[in-house]
Amino acid sequence: MEILPRPTAQDDGGGPRMWVDEAIWGHRLYDEQTPWLTMLEFLGVLYAEHSRGRALREDKLNGLSYKPQQQLRLRNILFNNPHIATVLASDQSDDAMWSNWFHLMKESAGGLEDPDFAYLRDRFESFRDFESIVSFLQSSAIEGGSNKRWSSKFVFPFGPNALYEDASVQGKGASVSTDRRFFARTGEVLYIMLCRSAKASELRERLVSRLFEAKAPYDGLIKALQGDVQLARNERDGAYVPCSKHPAFDKLAEDWLSILNLDMPTYDALPHLVVMTGLHLLRYQLERGSEVLQRGDQINLVCEIVSPKKSVVRDISADSFQSNNALPQEAIERFVRKISETTEWQAAIESQEPLVNAIELLTKSFDLPEEFIASDEVKGTPSDLLEKLVERATVRHKQHVGKIHATWARLIGLSSRRASRRVRYAPTDRLLKTLVVCCVNEHMEFKDFLALLYDRYGIIIGDHQAREFISKGAADQEDFSDNARRLEARLASLGLLKRLSDSCAYVESPFKRKTLQ
Repeated sequence: MEILPRPTAQDDGGGPRMWVDEAIWGHRLYDEQTPWLTMLEFLGVLYAEHSRGRALREDKLNGLSYKPQQQLRLRNILFNNPHIATVLASDQSDDAMWSNWFHLMKESAGGLEDPDFAYLRDRFESFRDFESIVSFLQSSAIEGGSNKRWSSKFVFPFGPNALYEDASVQGKGASVSTDRRFFARTGEVLYIMLCRSAKASELRERLVSRLFEAKAPYDGLIKALQGDVQLARNERDGAYVPCSKHPAFDKLAEDWLSILNLDMPTYDALPHLVVMTGLHLLRYQLERGSEVLQRGDQINLVCEIVSPKKSVVRDISADSFQSNNALPQEAIERFVRKISETTEWQAAIESQEPLVNAIELLTKSFDLPEEFIASDEVKGTPSDLLEKLVERATVRHKQHVGKIHATWARLIGLSSRRASRRVRYAPTDRLLKTLVVCCVNEHMEFKDFLALLYDRYGIIIGDHQAREFISKGAADQEDFSDNARRLEARLASLGLLKRLSDSCAYVESPFKRKTLQ
């Protein structure tokens, strides 16, 4: 598999201080950027590139450079506006309420050279109408219950005017800078993955038509609040994905198309896209780790359909979760140590200055930070140095990239600690519904649905897919048969399954139903 060189351009001060996680998975996967925030960053990139006529087109591998929207007037109105409730409660005349609010916002708005909101008065019949629109849009905020600063809060992506990047705003003036904590480039990684998929052209047409060209009345409200578009001053570049092609890219795009092609409002489709994106990026991390470790086995997710009491499947599922959770760190350690098998390493350690030459090789390969090179850790033999580097890379990995699997599995409803001391794969109703919506066209036999989940996502629920564990004696066939029956009952309770006879059950999509004879 072709691994692409590291990009030279970086918009965030030279990029990462060590190039290890990024070389395997890209720049970058980040646990504090949730699946929803990843989607929002992706949509911002997509719209910026669409505005230049190149949506989902990568003319140069890892050459992504775009100028996102900032929409600071909108963000001040929605998330930096404690005055609106106070002004409304004053019960003054409409003119007085507008005047009072304009004055308060002029004093407190952030990131604007001239915080003038007078244009709003001509766009709303009254201050109370204005307040009701603001209240509605505030209630639609993504992760609205968080305690993030106002410049890191996001309205639901009703349309192009609702898209903007994360930002750090210092004081009342126009001091605005990019912040990579919540828009940490995972959305850029997602964008590049879809660019490189075999379905990029078809996906481009569906995304543009549904997200940017369709009628969007709520986006009109947002445009009324924002006024003219506000763009970032500088280009954003430096995104990186190591593989020019990968099966994960194609499967991701196929599932997006499956959802976008449903007769479903775009606002309803987006949450399903978010969940499937989380599942695919989680699997991408595991698959790339497995490739580094040169393992040929499929990545499997043994899922317990929660039972009222402890079961064998619960223990196997917890073991499956723990094994997968450890895999990325194993890949990091192997990736660094593998350099000791190269001819360049042998030449370095056999030279007259083995430590100096080893440092030079490791710096070239992994971009060692200067503070590491100058530290007391760089002493002893080249082998000692290599182990110190493994230790440093592992510590760095555990801070964010190493938390992706556990964090995202929980956020998309794939894992749970419910009724157990150990985390295991235990899909929620939300995830199950998304899998049905994504995978089932009209209807599908239940046994075929189980087979599809295994073939496409490595999800093991029933006994046919669990043969490995049954043949080893880790479980009886009945253990997994019971697990499948619990899933059947769950789907039926959600209105997603219909049993026609004792031997024939069908999973049904709620959006493409067909009367079965």
